[in-house]
Amino acid sequence: MGRHSQTLGHLERSHDDNALRRAIAARLDRALQKANVSSAKAAGWLDVSEHDVQFWRRGITVPPLAAFNRIAKALDLDVHWLCTGQAQHAATVN
Repeated sequence: MGRHSQTLGHLERSHDDNALRRAIAARLDRALQKANVSSAKAAGWLDVSEHDVQFWRRGITVPPLAAFNRIAKALDLDVHWLCTGQAQHAATVN
């Protein structure tokens, strides 16, 4: 694989990663706003800095999975939806 191909591949992955981070941030921000929860209050629940929560809400970084689980539980949300934007479907047994 040539250097040009590697650069293009990296840029494509970066674009996809940015889109995913922004989508997660939008869901997280919307959920916190709907629950009327500030970044400071969420930071207290999660034992992280307020800056961490603000970065998550703006899509600069993504929360670790443990934080997703605690946020979902505190806000009574489906953690799968919070992470992916899709409802988790129950498996059907025939």
